[in-house]
Formats: sequence, C-alpha cells, structure tokens
Amino acid sequence: MRMRTRKNYREIVENDLEIMPLMNLFVAMIPMLLISAVFLNVTVIDMKAPPDVTDATDNGDKKENLALAITIKSDYFVVEGHRLAKRVIQLSDDDADAQLANALAEVVAAHPDNQDIMIISQPDTHYGDIVAVMDISREAGLPSVSLLGAE
Repeated sequence: MRMRTRKNYREIVENDLEIMPLMNLFVAMIPMLLISAVFLNVTVIDMKAPPDVTDATDNGDKKENLALAITIKSDYFVVEGHRLAKRVIQLSDDDADAQLANALAEVVAAHPDNQDIMIISQPDTHYGDIVAVMDISREAGLPSVSLLGAE
C-alpha cells in the first residue's frame, strides 16, 4: 500500500519593510518645518518683591517713600501713592492707556528719583492687562515693578 504524504509547501516571503519612501518624506519635511518655524525672542520682565511699608530707613536717609501703586480693577485703573492725588482712569475710555501713561509721566516728572511702582491686581485680572500696565510703566520711566495680588 502506498501512503500518500502530504507535502507542506511554504511560500517564502521577505519580511523586509521598505522604509525608503518614508525616509524621503522626512528628508523633504524637516527642512520645510525648519524654514517655516517662527523664531521668537524670549524676554524677561524684571520684577522684585514689594517693599515693606513698615520698614524704617536704617541708614538715616530721609528719602520719602512714594509708594506709587496702580490698582487694576475690572473696569478702571487707580493710580495712587503717598502724598499723591488719587486718579481713576476708566477702561471704557478709548485712550485709557494714554491717560495712564500721562498720569505716570506726571508722577515721574514730579518725583524723578522714584523708580518703583507696585501693580495691584485682582484675582480675575487678565495676564495681558498686567503685562500692558507693566509696559506702560516701564515706558513712563518706572523700571522697577512689583506685583501684588489684592485679597
């Protein structure tokens, strides 16, 4: 009797992956992404801790502390300081930023030795508003900014 044997035929298939089209895609895309990238200058806003109002000057200097502050409310700015008239600038005005810049320029002209300003913000104040006030104060001649949060 003859036995039939079943032959197992295996088909040999190469399992190599063709990555050349993918490499060509990367070679084309990487320079395009680098060319189209926007390079930003990262700047730092210099800030310092607010001065302690209760501290007395130890060196005997009788220099008056102006304690200039801008309070950012939801619909107005308040510019105030020691022995300064309180000024309220409505944000609904078209030129609120210009009015704030003029008020700070008047303070700088009256007190040229003062370079400190405190910005008091509310919990719901937008970050962009704080930065805008910092920029206006720096342009007015008050480079030393302290940031406080109102309770």
